[in-house]
Amino acid sequence: MFRLFFILFLLLVPSSTVLSQSSPYSIDLIDAPLKENAHAVVREQLLSITVNSVDKMSMNSRKVITILNENGDRFAFAGDFYSNNIKIKGQSLLIYDKNGNEIKKFKAKHFTDRSATSSGTLYSDTRVSYADFTPNDYPYTIVYESEVETNSTIFLPDWNPVRGFNVSVEKSSYQVLIPENIEYRIQERNLDSLELVKDNSGNQLIYTLTNFPAYKYEPLSPSLEDFTPGLQVALDEFALVGVKGSGATWKEFGKWQYDNLLAGRNKLPVATINKITALTAGAKDDVEKARIIYDYVQQNSRYISVQLGIGGWEPISAEEVDKVKYGDCKGLTNYTKALLDSQDITSYYAVVYSGEDKKDIDPEFVSIQGDHVILNVPRENEEDIWLECTSQTLPFNYLGDFTDDRHVLLVKPEGGEIVKTKTYSPSENVQETAIRISLKEDGSYKAAFERKSRGISYGNTYRITSASEKDQVLFYKKNWGHLKGLDLEAPQFINDREKQEFTEIIKFSGEKYPSKVANRLLMPLNFLSVATYSISDREDRKLPIKIGRGTTAKDRFEFELPENFESEAIPEAVKLDSKFGSFSFEAKLTEIEGKKIICVERSYTLNEGTWPADALQEFRDFMYSIHALGNQKAVLVRSN
Repeated sequence: MFRLFFILFLLLVPSSTVLSQSSPYSIDLIDAPLKENAHAVVREQLLSITVNSVDKMSMNSRKVITILNENGDRFAFAGDFYSNNIKIKGQSLLIYDKNGNEIKKFKAKHFTDRSATSSGTLYSDTRVSYADFTPNDYPYTIVYESEVETNSTIFLPDWNPVRGFNVSVEKSSYQVLIPENIEYRIQERNLDSLELVKDNSGNQLIYTLTNFPAYKYEPLSPSLEDFTPGLQVALDEFALVGVKGSGATWKEFGKWQYDNLLAGRNKLPVATINKITALTAGAKDDVEKARIIYDYVQQNSRYISVQLGIGGWEPISAEEVDKVKYGDCKGLTNYTKALLDSQDITSYYAVVYSGEDKKDIDPEFVSIQGDHVILNVPRENEEDIWLECTSQTLPFNYLGDFTDDRHVLLVKPEGGEIVKTKTYSPSENVQETAIRISLKEDGSYKAAFERKSRGISYGNTYRITSASEKDQVLFYKKNWGHLKGLDLEAPQFINDREKQEFTEIIKFSGEKYPSKVANRLLMPLNFLSVATYSISDREDRKLPIKIGRGTTAKDRFEFELPENFESEAIPEAVKLDSKFGSFSFEAKLTEIEGKKIICVERSYTLNEGTWPADALQEFRDFMYSIHALGNQKAVLVRSN
């Protein structure tokens, strides 16, 4: 009887349901808390690294990821990069539907192989082998497995089990097997209070994380690395594409980099040295010489990525750059250094992490780090000079938000040293705006606008000069969308590279600025709005609030009143002070050259800093107060 009922059950229940109960890839097996706020779920991830010797390493990886919706597709990449020094020994991919039924299989022969060289890269032997798959339905699950071998042990992959915002982790494991005769170091990050199993005894490391819920992205949150778990591993003895080395301190590691990557690559043709000597002959000091040399590099070279030479970490020689007139960040930095060397000016090759989001070379953990190179020119008893050698437009000794305020590694002949690049304070990151607005009774006006940008604001503004006049005008119209009937003349710009100050000058006209109510005019006093942040009032915010850079905006608006009008009411002055910054506003009636003018002085400073999640309401109140004060108006009436 039981057998009869079981057969009937199989006939009546859809086969997909039976399979889903037996398949480990059914989404029904994912716990509800791991689906919350998630676009993808890491069901299983295993990275197993075997260091066979100082110059040989193999990596076996397996990842099972369920993609819940189209926003999770970016976590479904199934592939590996390879080169002459990195070999892919095997690849496979299986794709399952939401019930855990297999819908597609990729063997090694089905993977797409192409160059990993970007459009800005001239030479690189890096390629990528990946599965080209377009999902038809969601959710789906990928199971990707690969085996890779390399002769570089300087790069032991980090363990970063949380792959992004809105990704949860069911299980992630990391295993490293290291020969007993090779010393190694580890650095753990944010591993407390987690469901974690680890064993780092002897020559084997095993770390497993389970049941880690997804973090929903929240505006002004820190980077993932600041609060998610991670592990770094580095060998004291290592190899970079077969070139062996050692270094357990930054001094030792920097010494190895200098000896193997830089030494002997600063030679220049005699004719070039003579040319530079002649160019700098009239300079009053080494700083002026360095400025002349930097200008020479900008005018006589251009940036092209060249990812060759000891794993892409060795710069092409200064002599070659001098000949072909191009190079990547390594080559152009080394070339500029060689030109400075020719005039006995000391400078240091500096390895850095680039990008608007600041990332440090970790002073506490010695390993090969960074993705960019700049040049440091030290000065006694004064701030060092920093040179971005890949740009043909940046001023001398200007970094901007690409490499500011972060730890870098100086590679010196005697060894490495960790130092910090320039920090731009709120008092340096300044935009000063002055506008004279001549009003008419019908609400139309003519205006003269001038804005000066310095510090980080300089770098974010001066690039508008490379746009066409049409696009420049469209840019201002878009940013001043609250002003009606705008008619702009061609913008004028002054780029003072020596002072690192960029000035915008624009004349324009508009309509319906003051609004008429009976026989009065209501005139908004904040001609241009203040750039504030708008964050929802969610009470369950989990992440801190982080402002990466402080800024200051100083504005002066001069409203020339329409003929036969005077001021009836002007708002009182106001000043706000907060740990997040400050805001002040003051309007006064004055007379300039016989004309009645309402002068508005406005100042806004936003501080750099990180504050706990429970400071959200206070931060919102500060932002809201500034926004509300932007609605203040003066009342104008006829004077006769």
